[in-house]
Amino acid sequence: MKNSTAITTGKKLFVLVGSSVGLTILASLVVSVILLFVSMTQGGNVEMANTNITFFKISQLVITIVTFFVPVVILSRMCGIKSTSFVQADKRFSVTALLLVFVVIISIQPFMNAIAEWFSGWSLPPSLSWLEHWLKNMEKRNIDLIGRFLDVHSVGGLVLNVLVVAIVPAICEEFFFRGGLQQVFYEKMNKHTAVWFTAIIFSTVHMEVSGFLPRVMLGACFGYLFVWTGTIWLPVVAHFINNLIGVVAEYLIYNQFAGKSLEKIGTGDTLWVTCCGLVLFFVALGFIFWQREKKVCFLVRDKQINESSLI
Repeated sequence: MKNSTAITTGKKLFVLVGSSVGLTILASLVVSVILLFVSMTQGGNVEMANTNITFFKISQLVITIVTFFVPVVILSRMCGIKSTSFVQADKRFSVTALLLVFVVIISIQPFMNAIAEWFSGWSLPPSLSWLEHWLKNMEKRNIDLIGRFLDVHSVGGLVLNVLVVAIVPAICEEFFFRGGLQQVFYEKMNKHTAVWFTAIIFSTVHMEVSGFLPRVMLGACFGYLFVWTGTIWLPVVAHFINNLIGVVAEYLIYNQFAGKSLEKIGTGDTLWVTCCGLVLFFVALGFIFWQREKKVCFLVRDKQINESSLI
């Protein structure tokens, strides 16, 4: 990150993470106050206010923006760099790159399902039963909330879910984790370490134990796409496609256009799909790496990817 060497890595992390935590707390307090006010207008019935899922979707939209997008803007301004340049969002990608990213994300889905299935019965030693109980309760609450989010029966509801669950998180989270955090880590770590460390933090923040390992791998995939292609938009597209698959799949299931088996592709009798998907995944990812090695351009605006930004 050029023009920001005068600011220490520790200060950058403090600003990025500190502003994220602070703004999240502030936004959550505002949402709580609004929820209290709404419940008062309904005769103090908090439970009735809690059933307003549209309110929670809009709240989640706002919290996602202030938690992940705004801190990157704050840090970039502090470093004296334009926000789009700071996260490498000023570079457009080619159609070839887009198609490769699409193949990468589609082909990894069965493996993600298989890993999540294998870890669904996780447990901790008896001495940590209290921690296991707390984590499983938290995970259950998150899954229930996501289920309420995705249970829609209209095109309008589907569009709102795509916005709240796919588009906004893809942009905001990639700007924060890959465009912000990962690049700050570059200053003290080699890029492989930065990619994986960021991926671990990315997965931890989502607070889902059974999905921890799949999300780490997904985060690492996003991280390497960012490093190898030199633009934040390809990780954003990859993140968007991944979330969109979940939104559309749940819409089809809830509206009985498909069975629950759709969520299990890659497990059980369809484990062969996971194997085939992994082959395709590594071929596509390898081709992206090969293009980086051969300096074949992924970017539309630039004639060549800057070698200093690559592993």
